[in-house]
Amino acid sequence: MPKATTLARDFQLSGRGIHTGQPCRLQVTKAPAGSGIVFSRNGVRVPATALNVVGTGRCTTLGYNGTTVATVEHLLSAMVACRVDNALICLDGPEVPIMDGSTQPFCNAIRHAGILALEAPAPVLQLDSEVSIHAGDSSITLTPARGLSLEVSTEFDDWAEGAATIRLDMEPDAADWRNRVEPARTFAFRREVEALLAAGLAKGGTTENALVITPPDEFSSPLRIDAEWCAHKAADLLGDLALVGARIQAHVKAIRPGHTVNCDLARRLLAIRTSGAIGQMEQCV
Repeated sequence: MPKATTLARDFQLSGRGIHTGQPCRLQVTKAPAGSGIVFSRNGVRVPATALNVVGTGRCTTLGYNGTTVATVEHLLSAMVACRVDNALICLDGPEVPIMDGSTQPFCNAIRHAGILALEAPAPVLQLDSEVSIHAGDSSITLTPARGLSLEVSTEFDDWAEGAATIRLDMEPDAADWRNRVEPARTFAFRREVEALLAAGLAKGGTTENALVITPPDEFSSPLRIDAEWCAHKAADLLGDLALVGARIQAHVKAIRPGHTVNCDLARRLLAIRTSGAIGQMEQCV
């Protein structure tokens, strides 16, 4: 049984939210076993659990007692990839900073702080049978496995060139992740940008922290890695699955994942974790 972990040292990061454009400083501190990952803003603690998801439009937003924290998925993704089970994340703004649009700045900060093993066992979700969820053209299927692996596919109705698949083995030390996912930036299509701005989003978005795609083959800046958009979908998925609050032992196959279906799955897995009802299927509408 692996040991639960927290940070060896605290760290701070600061930047602007990609949607609100507002500045935010993070202070990430160690926490005792059993705490899980918890955000804190305006004196209100918001546990990173699927039960606290209040929004999935272009990012994952958590809320508790009227306090919200937006765009949590990249930092949570880094926590999972670096195997941090317990931490307290204090913010002085409404949205986690976008940094360079990828999980890499968070992963680097966590590695620099170091990981501390605790005496308690790590929380683990081991499936006994398949769990699947569907929503429109999106689907995610988990099959029992020893450890965690991901197979993520992107398909776009009007961008055939965007069809791609990435396969990742997250065991034993997420080396696959470092090279093939960690640098991948958030992305949007050129046609979406004006709509996002009109909706009051992307106020902090720039070509430095987001990849803008103009089909069939034009990008706002050179790709950092092959099929960078697909790799970023894998990063988002891992961050949303952090809301289960346990190390998931499964092979995860996702087709057209997005925050809504990801978080619906996280809620389902959380219910399985707390009830012991392993291996059920849910159809989302």
